[in-house]
Amino acid sequence: MLSLNNHLYYNLLSTIMNARKFLRRYNRIFIPVGGILFSVLVFYLSLINPALLLLIFLIPVVIFLLMHYLNMYRFKPRFFGGIAILLVTLIIVSGIYSNALYTSNGIDKENIDNTLIETVITPYSGIHNNYNITVITNYTGILNQSYLRITSSTYNKTIEYNDLHPERKNNETYMFYNAKNLPSGLYILNYTVNKNITMEVEGPIKVSEFTLFEYYVYAVALKYMLSIAILYLAGISIAYFFNKNKSIKK
Repeated sequence: MLSLNNHLYYNLLSTIMNARKFLRRYNRIFIPVGGILFSVLVFYLSLINPALLLLIFLIPVVIFLLMHYLNMYRFKPRFFGGIAILLVTLIIVSGIYSNALYTSNGIDKENIDNTLIETVITPYSGIHNNYNITVITNYTGILNQSYLRITSSTYNKTIEYNDLHPERKNNETYMFYNAKNLPSGLYILNYTVNKNITMEVEGPIKVSEFTLFEYYVYAVALKYMLSIAILYLAGISIAYFFNKNKSIKK
C-alpha cells in the first residue's frame, strides 16, 4: 500500500514538473493568455458586483508573478509583455462595458430612504429623434417641487414637475417626458423628489455603439489602466534593480 502511494506521488510530481517545463518553454504564450484572462475576469465581475473592482490592484501582481514563475526575468520582455497585456485587456474590457450599456433595457430602479424611484428610457440607445422618459415613484409627500434634469457635455435642461404630466396610479406617481431633437452625446438623468432624494442614471445614449466603445477606451484607460500600468512598471523596475544589485554583489 505504501509502495502504491509512493508510486502515485512520484507520478503526480512528475506530471507537475513536466507541466511546469511545458509552461516555461512556451511562456510567451501562456503569460499573456493568463494575464489577459485574469484581468478581463476582474473587470467582468465588477459588472456583477462593483465592489469587486478593487481587485484590479491584483492585476499587476498577477502579471508579475506569472512572468516570475514562468522564467521571464529580463526587463524588456517584462516591460513590453506587460504593456501588451494591458492594451489587449483595455480593448476587450471596453468592448464588454460598452456593449453591456448599449444593449441595456433602459430601466433603472432604486430605493432611497424607503422611496422607490424607477426610470424607463425608450429607446435607450442609438440615433433617434425622440426619447420617451418615464419616472415612477411611490413617494407620498409633496411632489410639486420635483424636477427632472437631462444633461450631457453640451446639453443641460431641467423639466419642472408640472411639465412631466404627473398621473397617480396604484399608489404611485407616473411622470412622462418626451425628449426631442437631443444633440448627439451621452446623457445623464437626474430625478429629484426633494432636496434629499435624487436618483441619477445613465441615458439616453445618443451615439453609435462604436463611438461608445471609443469613449470607454478613453475612460477605462484614464481611470484604471493608467494606475495599473504605473504600479506594474514600478514593480518590475524594483525587481530589476534588486536583481542587478544582487548580481553585482556576487
